[in-house]
Amino acid sequence: MTTIHADLEAIQSVRAALLSFAARVYEALPDAEFAVERGAATLDRQEDAARRAVNELTTRLYECHAAAMYGYPVNYYHIQQALWDAEQRLTRILHLRRRFDSAVNAWRSRKYALERATDDDLAAATGYLDRRITALESYYATTLATTALNLGRSGIPWLLPATVGALRLAIGHSNRALGRTAEEVAAAVLSERFGLQEVPFTQPAHGFDRIFRAPGLPVIVVESKASHDGKLRLGQTLAGEQGSPGWNAQQADNMADSASKQWSPANERIGRLVQTLGPENVPVLAVVVNHQAFTADVYQRQPDGAWQVLEAGIDLQQVTVETAAEAAPAAFPQESPAHQPPLPSPWSERNAELPAERREGVPGGAERRG
Repeated sequence: MTTIHADLEAIQSVRAALLSFAARVYEALPDAEFAVERGAATLDRQEDAARRAVNELTTRLYECHAAAMYGYPVNYYHIQQALWDAEQRLTRILHLRRRFDSAVNAWRSRKYALERATDDDLAAATGYLDRRITALESYYATTLATTALNLGRSGIPWLLPATVGALRLAIGHSNRALGRTAEEVAAAVLSERFGLQEVPFTQPAHGFDRIFRAPGLPVIVVESKASHDGKLRLGQTLAGEQGSPGWNAQQADNMADSASKQWSPANERIGRLVQTLGPENVPVLAVVVNHQAFTADVYQRQPDGAWQVLEAGIDLQQVTVETAAEAAPAAFPQESPAHQPPLPSPWSERNAELPAERREGVPGGAERRG
């Protein structure tokens, strides 16, 4: 098994730093734009005032010249000096405005580049880090869950507290990793509590979570869900609700199609088997892991689409104890929690009373339609 060594906290810190930088950029840019607009407005007011002063003094100087032409004694030296001062002030304002506009244009060019980098490049970078973090969290959480279940199977009594602690840590490691961990826990519950046997296959990114089998039932589809309140919530797809015959048919078609990303030799065998049995005849279970109460509920989908509870409130700590006790019952003292043998499969017990050709899940059985 490949071992992954990565500093998850460092990657999360980089992601947090990028988001913090983006937040500061988004916060600073409007303030900077407002300051630019305020500076431009101030220069506009000063330019308008300077132009009015130049126009007024020019008019007064023209009137003084006209009066002098008619022989009136007029001293217009102070007006001429004031006009010269006003023109110099207007020239300085216009020069400052050109420098200001040039600086603003250069700043806005960099601003647009920063905005594009923040919107596109930084979003792509954080998206990439999100995918890596999710993959690492799922890897670590799944590894913890697998370690916990292996500890439970070791049969060493003093490891049981560590087993339960590791399993709790795996379930609570990360919300994004809960789904992967729930699959591991669901597999343990169905194997140890219901006596089902897991069928190995290549798990795609989208599709069946797990596949099990039981006597007379070569395929049992299992959906695993993690929940903080224990409620069953299934995804809705274009093919129908997860676990519905339409959804089963689509997954089977994808697994049997060599051009699909869900295809593999093992997946094709399962897909063909689902197609042969009929998607509507394939039993579907849903295991809801309540990571707050540390319990699991097992549901079975009914022909009418309703979900019936097979067993509720399964104590995951007790399942761990039962797993360890089954692995090495002699290692436990008499006062340890009583070992409860796996419950019989709700289908195998019913099927055992029927002839082979009438058992559920067998091609040609009573429930098969068409």
